[in-house]
Amino acid sequence: MKSITTALLLFAMACWGPGVLADEETKLAFDTYSGYFVSNQFEPDAPVSFVVIGDQQQFDKIFGAAFVMRDKAHRLPPNAFESLLVIAAIHRGAAVWEYKVEGVVLRAGVVELRYATTATKSASATFACPLIVSIPRGGYQAVQFVEDGKRVKQLARAEQGGGR
Repeated sequence: MKSITTALLLFAMACWGPGVLADEETKLAFDTYSGYFVSNQFEPDAPVSFVVIGDQQQFDKIFGAAFVMRDKAHRLPPNAFESLLVIAAIHRGAAVWEYKVEGVVLRAGVVELRYATTATKSASATFACPLIVSIPRGGYQAVQFVEDGKRVKQLARAEQGGGR
């Protein structure tokens, strides 16, 4: 019986490829952006927020450009939302949060944003620190946030556009 099962699995793999036995994972191109502050009107009491943004108007309700002297921040290009979708995580509190994107993949219609965080505590101030990432527009079913190796949030297509 074991040899029949093995033979069927090998036959299925030969006919339909390795995707029969496992979800295929596709790396997505991404870019990260800096030089933005979080509006104090957007979920001000939430310690963490996660959003998927599809248009400039929605982006402008959440983020503003923070211009300083000798500014070299990497910002969204003009007309970015014609071809891009923005995914963001925002940490708030008495710490400055830094992010390192480990990768963005698509698996079975779900975008997975993987990133690592580092928090530097502050005794005298509070901050709202955003991770802003763009990916190509697509018919994604959901976006999943994986922070420091743990899945912390998944936004279904109907929820995309805002919310914790």
